[in-house]
Formats: sequence, C-alpha cells, structure tokens
Amino acid sequence: MPSVLVIDDERAVRQSMLQVLTRSGYEVTTADNGVTGVETYFEHPTDVVIVDIIMPRSDGIAVIRKIRAHFPQARIIAITGGGNFWPRDYKPNALVTDAYLVLATESGANAIMRKPFRRQQLIDTVRGLLELT
Repeated sequence: MPSVLVIDDERAVRQSMLQVLTRSGYEVTTADNGVTGVETYFEHPTDVVIVDIIMPRSDGIAVIRKIRAHFPQARIIAITGGGNFWPRDYKPNALVTDAYLVLATESGANAIMRKPFRRQQLIDTVRGLLELT
C-alpha cells in the first residue's frame, strides 16, 4: 500500500486529506508542523509528502529543502492558501499564493496545489507522482 505523509498546521485540512487519501487506498501519516514532519519522514520515509508552505516552527520551504537534501528521490507536493498571517479583512491574492508555490518548486517540490483544492485533484496529483517511478 503506498504511503503518504501530510504536514499541515490546520487540523481540518489534515483530517480532510487523511480521509480522502485513506479511502483511496493510501496509508496516511500526519504531522502538525514542519519540525515534526521532517522528523517523521526521516524516521519512516513515505512514498509521497504533502507539505503546507505557511506553518509555524518550520515553514514548508525549509521542510522541502531538508527532505530533498537527504532524500533526492522524495516525491513532494507543496500546498498553500497564502497564509493566515494577513489581517482579518485581507485575503491574499493569487499572485501572492503563486509566489509561494513558485518558491516551493524552486526549492524542490515535484508538484504544487493551491488551497482549496478538490478531492480528485489531490488523488490525481498523488497518483501522478507515484507513477513517476
């Protein structure tokens, strides 16, 4: 059974991806921050890593770089909605979100997705990375 590690500080996002991916036949592990996520991956590498970019303790860009440095063949999907650090009445525009995703790609992500994404997009992206072998 293919395995996936989901690293995201938002509990609802982690739970949603856990349910979708488990129902699709994947073994799923979760982590709520970048530090724990890297530790989890280093102890038990998974077939795919899904990492949020904006997180406390260690952002997704640092996670991607650490994993990529030690596991060059890792399959990594970067996701972001633009972050929660903006003032309450401001929503980051697509350009801001896209800038994070470009940086994630430049840092070693194999695929990127902008939140919110559809279930099928998640499944197709994970499946596509697994087919790269």
